[in-house]
Amino acid sequence: MTVQPADGLPLAAGFPDPTHEQWQSLVEGVLRKSGKDVSGPAAEEALSTTVEDGLITRPLYTSRDDAPDAGLPGFAPFTRGAKPEGCTAGGWGVRQRHAFTDPARLNEAVLADLENGVTSLWLAVGGASGVPVSGLDRALDGVLLDLAPIVLDAGAELDAAATELLRLHTERGVPAGEVRGSLGADPLGRAAREGTEPDLTEAVRWARRCAEEYPGLRAVVVDALPYHEAGSSAAEELGASLATGVAYLRALTEAGLDVEAACGQLEFRYAATADQFLTIAKLRAARRLWARVAEVCGAPGAGAQRQHAVTSPVMMTRRDPWVNMLRTTLASLGAGVGGADAVTVLPFDHALGLPDAFARRIARNTS
Repeated sequence: MTVQPADGLPLAAGFPDPTHEQWQSLVEGVLRKSGKDVSGPAAEEALSTTVEDGLITRPLYTSRDDAPDAGLPGFAPFTRGAKPEGCTAGGWGVRQRHAFTDPARLNEAVLADLENGVTSLWLAVGGASGVPVSGLDRALDGVLLDLAPIVLDAGAELDAAATELLRLHTERGVPAGEVRGSLGADPLGRAAREGTEPDLTEAVRWARRCAEEYPGLRAVVVDALPYHEAGSSAAEELGASLATGVAYLRALTEAGLDVEAACGQLEFRYAATADQFLTIAKLRAARRLWARVAEVCGAPGAGAQRQHAVTSPVMMTRRDPWVNMLRTTLASLGAGVGGADAVTVLPFDHALGLPDAFARRIARNTS
């Protein structure tokens, strides 16, 4: 007889429900064989591990370990996700990073990515490792800008890059209300990475313009990667991102934006590591903490943090780089399950320089 999905398939009915105490008893037996005579809760503690920040991971988690007041997806405190439907409708965004300096080569790479599953582009612009601002038009030739959001990483050339990007949208007939992506302004993150004096003037000016003219475009990114790459723990990464986010909120509200509009100009970027469970917990905690910030600022409805997760560059190896595929697979799993809105999987040969076509294909397919 065929069992219809609506009728259920009660396989569990044929098995007794084990208790936590029974599991502990089995653990005691295993530990006893290894010479450890412990019993009860001590047996479970013997298998627990203390990780960075003093956090303790236990060997077994069940429904009794559910977080209190986790809420519902799409509702404050957004622990379970910023959207009610989560990623069930369209999945998370697949955001590929490109750092080619040659516009023609960059164009070839982005078109190949967009034709094979990538949904948004993260472009290094200007400087020694990015495409020149003057080459953006050639680099984005053939790209449907109304369908593929562009995220900039322009550093000191933010103003010129943002101006050129918006000019291209206008020239190609994309209405202001349909422009999507991020200008990537992050003066505090740049100061942390390069040691420059932070100047929020340009970031604030672009945020005000985006809020007024381009409702789907975010101007500012709160990038926690500089702190992660410098050796910070997950908790320190969260603390740095919250401090940076609050600093931007203050600057934007002082410039005339209300808290809701200011929150809408921010996107948060976090590292996803091969510890998939810690990555999941970090992204969930980040949303919960930012929801609290928005609540304290008087805008609880604006606390849905938009997240961009990037597989950790510091976990990559140059020797036998193919094992990096295993690391990025675990990291992207953690990012997706953790609720990131967009995920960037760095190519497995990232530590060796610019990726080849095969590495980019594996990266986008992994996500």
